Amino acid sequence: MKSGHVCWFEIPVRKLDRAIHFYSVVLNVKIEKIKILDKENGIFKKENHLIGGVLVEKEGHTSGKGPMIFFFVVGLSDVLNSVTTLGGKIITPKTLIRQMDEKGNSIIAKNLIDGDTGYFSEIEDSEGNVLGLYSNS
Repeated sequence: MKSGHVCWFEIPVRKLDRAIHFYSVVLNVKIEKIKILDKENGIFKKENHLIGGVLVEKEGHTSGKGPMIFFFVVGLSDVLNSVTTLGGKIITPKTLIRQMDEKGNSIIAKNLIDGDTGYFSEIEDSEGNVLGLYSNS
């Protein structure tokens, strides 16, 4: 994967089960539930699509606020320093992606983006757009 490639998407929803049903029927795809970062998500598996992604409940989500696109970057910490220097804002700081096992324990597993350990951050760009960044470091 190269820096700047779109590597993940996140569609914010108000009711996860309703959204899973909607997208499953409309897109004719199987969407499974999995717990990531202590939250249930509806997964578009990368094996079945060109890019993986999730449906995720976002508190306070309102209509008109669209999907989150994640860009791959090399060296997330350095990139986040550039974000603030260039007039952007860090919404979610660098966060290790964790999943929950069957017993409810938090585990660091190979993630659904590229099958590796990874980190993400959500930022607001200099124009007010919110986007995600993903990195293995």
